[in-house]
Amino acid sequence: MSLSLTIAVPTIGRPTLKDTLDSIARQALQPTDQVLIVYDSFARDDANAGATKALVDSYGFTFVEFNGWYHFQGNPQLNHAISLARTAFFCALGDDDVYVDGAIARLRTKLTLGRVTLFQFYSPRFIRGNDRLRCLLWAERSMRIANLSGCCMAAPVASLVPVSAEPRREVDYEWIRDTVAKTGRRPLWLRDCLIIANPESRHGEVVHRGVAECRGCGWRGFLEDMDADLLCEDCARVVIRDWLVPA
Repeated sequence: MSLSLTIAVPTIGRPTLKDTLDSIARQALQPTDQVLIVYDSFARDDANAGATKALVDSYGFTFVEFNGWYHFQGNPQLNHAISLARTAFFCALGDDDVYVDGAIARLRTKLTLGRVTLFQFYSPRFIRGNDRLRCLLWAERSMRIANLSGCCMAAPVASLVPVSAEPRREVDYEWIRDTVAKTGRRPLWLRDCLIIANPESRHGEVVHRGVAECRGCGWRGFLEDMDADLLCEDCARVVIRDWLVPA
């Protein structure tokens, strides 16, 4: 059996959690894996908490409540999940994000004992005006702020450090940096986009198949927006398919 993995999802019970759980349920999970859904019970809403627990229970995942005495990005709940992890590796997922199909199976083949794996995350840009283009994190093999999301890391549980309690956006990067430092080894940079943040919908269904570059123009987008030859709508009309290099 391959190395076991804890997937931790801090949540405040947003409606998007169902899409997150659907994406986890589509993965090739092992009996030794843990899926921990940690509910932020600070200023607890009894109806929301009950509905969230019922939803999580319907998937057979583990529902836990934790009051960190403040709200910030689910970090107190993430630290509680770290304390509960009983697997070889640990990764986090937002309650408004989804794994792409096959993500965990592909990740698991790259996990190496004692070493952090940093995979890619398809994120919306910081919206300025009407600019809603997405970006890929990581974009380059560089340990720096704004190049990594806390969801990009699969780390050995033995090397995890707590996420800082300070209400700063940089703390997820610092969590990765300090965890990598604790391993004493360079991270493995996995060029594979395994998570879609704030996924969009196509034909009434949240995108989840994956992210790729169009083989005609290089545009990056969802597989739902490409044909079987990985061509976007524009290129599908003009590219001579016999000239395509095998993917």
